[in-house]
Amino acid sequence: MNDRLTYVSSLLKPSETQNIKETFQQNQDVFAWTHSDMPGIHPLVAFHRLNILPSSRPVWQKVRRFYLDRQKIIQSEVDKLLDVEFIREVEYPEWLANVVVVPKKEGMWRVCVDYTNLNNACWKDSFLLLWIDQIVDSTT
Repeated sequence: MNDRLTYVSSLLKPSETQNIKETFQQNQDVFAWTHSDMPGIHPLVAFHRLNILPSSRPVWQKVRRFYLDRQKIIQSEVDKLLDVEFIREVEYPEWLANVVVVPKKEGMWRVCVDYTNLNNACWKDSFLLLWIDQIVDSTT
């Protein structure tokens, strides 16, 4: 773990910082430092299916064009995800969704998928989600 840099709040007491450091060192095998440190779950253990409205038809989004610098960012991220098997190529997709390249606060780029059409085809939750202030108030 010596080559792994971990930040701990400077507001902690020295004893708390030491406890966290010891916990990291004793349990470093359970922390993921790279994508490849996170193995997938075998489909026999668990799998997920989307609950899509029966009246929905698959949507193929029109291909978006990106500048060359963004294309390189997208290709790099897709290659990383393919290498660690977070994603896989499909031959006959029913739904096609474009990627979106979004700027991060640090000046880097995040590659996301535009699931707008897919979200519109899914059942809406029949319950309201709490606002953060309601969640915080409920803990006191």
